[in-house]
Amino acid sequence: MKRGIPQKTKKITAGALLAAMGVALLFIGSFIETLDLSMAALASFFCLFAVIELGGMYPWLIYAVTGILAVVLAQHSLGGWFYLVFFGYYPILKDKFDRLIKPVAWVIKLIVFNLTLLLGTAITFLLIFGQTEGKTLIDAFMYVFGGEEMGGWFAIGVYLLANFTFIIYDFALTRLIIFYFRKIRDRLKFLK
Repeated sequence: MKRGIPQKTKKITAGALLAAMGVALLFIGSFIETLDLSMAALASFFCLFAVIELGGMYPWLIYAVTGILAVVLAQHSLGGWFYLVFFGYYPILKDKFDRLIKPVAWVIKLIVFNLTLLLGTAITFLLIFGQTEGKTLIDAFMYVFGGEEMGGWFAIGVYLLANFTFIIYDFALTRLIIFYFRKIRDRLKFLK
């Protein structure tokens, strides 16, 4: 009787590799400031892969390990923080949202993104100033996104651009899922 590697061992190994690759991407992004957000988005693809192939708690564990290690190893980089605050968990939630009726799914996706954007902005503003007495969320958003120097319309433009970019990101994840199922999945044998 031929014995193979147990399925649980394969999943743990795959999860560790995915987390390590995510940390590596975020660490690379920390050296090149203009790549930090791009690398956070790319690292989120590893959670997407885990949702498809591993299931269960594995995607959440990969998200947690990748995010925490990225923040600890590259504290000065925004990429790790953005991964932890949004990019890491969004592919896991997307799987759940995409099972809903499309209009409902999109409303929920946009609510989640905008709450994350506003909460992240408020936390960033609070960490920078400490005292926020007399300041509103609009003041925080204008400060964090450069609206103080450029005017309120610039901050509104950045907010709308962020939402547009999120929609493109969501479509890119969907296209990646389709591509993976059509072209790649049958060729991967290590998890079978």
